[in-house]
Amino acid sequence: MSDRIPAVALNYLSNLIVNRQSLAYLLVAKDGCLLSWGGNLSNYEISNLQKGELASKQVPLLEGLLPLNGVPVVLPCTNVEQGICADVHIFSGNEGDWILLLDASKERDRHQLMQQKGNDLSLLRNEQSKIINQYFGKEIKDNLAQGLIDLNEQGKRRDITILSTKICEFTAYSEHNSPKKTFKTLNLYLSPIIQSILDEAGMIDKIVGDTVISLFGILPSIGCPPMQAIAAAFQMLESVQEINQRQQSNPNLDIAISITSGLVVLGLIGSKASKTCVTVGHPIDLLLVLKSQVNSKEILIDEHTYNKINDMQKHFLESVSVSTTSGIVKTYSCRTK
Repeated sequence: MSDRIPAVALNYLSNLIVNRQSLAYLLVAKDGCLLSWGGNLSNYEISNLQKGELASKQVPLLEGLLPLNGVPVVLPCTNVEQGICADVHIFSGNEGDWILLLDASKERDRHQLMQQKGNDLSLLRNEQSKIINQYFGKEIKDNLAQGLIDLNEQGKRRDITILSTKICEFTAYSEHNSPKKTFKTLNLYLSPIIQSILDEAGMIDKIVGDTVISLFGILPSIGCPPMQAIAAAFQMLESVQEINQRQQSNPNLDIAISITSGLVVLGLIGSKASKTCVTVGHPIDLLLVLKSQVNSKEILIDEHTYNKINDMQKHFLESVSVSTTSGIVKTYSCRTK
């Protein structure tokens, strides 16, 4: 027949199963007594078998499965002994019931790994949701309800200050630690960062990975947004330094802060239950450029912010000029030890 599988292919597959999956077999008479056995039974810790004795007494796995009533039975990834997993195939033949054992340890390990990854991902999502809800999940909605934010879907042009706080080396840290430890550490560092923003009348815009973006000049305040952002930045650096001193061991993470100021277009998108603030403009684009230039333990600000911080200018030195779509922009840096 044209659909017959060539003997060479069958031999190849047979050798593959025998060698890679430690094929073992048992043959049991219809009265339940063991007739014969062979293959790699030692791989499943099956030994000291007695011909003519009840198979179920010698191999507990078979209890209640025999005699077979004509319909083959397949038991995937079955624990044969503690820590030993096998695919068990049971089918009837002229001599009696055949039991084939194929090593399924690798398949079990693969499933366990996938399940662990799924659990880790679920944990990551849950922890991330907690952080988002804790810090800014309801902030915009609540501020709108209280009349603290004068924004709508049509958008407005506002002169604000945007602050980006990045936890340095946090991605590498997360790759070498469990999700639980990763988010415990993230919370440890985010708490003082967020509090510093709130203390200076800032509003959390978003948390993207290890970076917090906040806006100053949105919430009602008598302060100057650029000066409030600088004050929040200094407070963050001090708080993170205190955390690292308390830790006295890993992790000892630092932050890098970028600040820009200027006119942006602000608007709201989303449903009644969940509003998101969208910010568009040159200061946002410039912030991304500064974020790529700033170093650990540094506050890097643009010229527009520098010109508005009065006495705080003494903490900053002129740094590199950066190229943007609007031209060359001077930057100023404050580095801490």
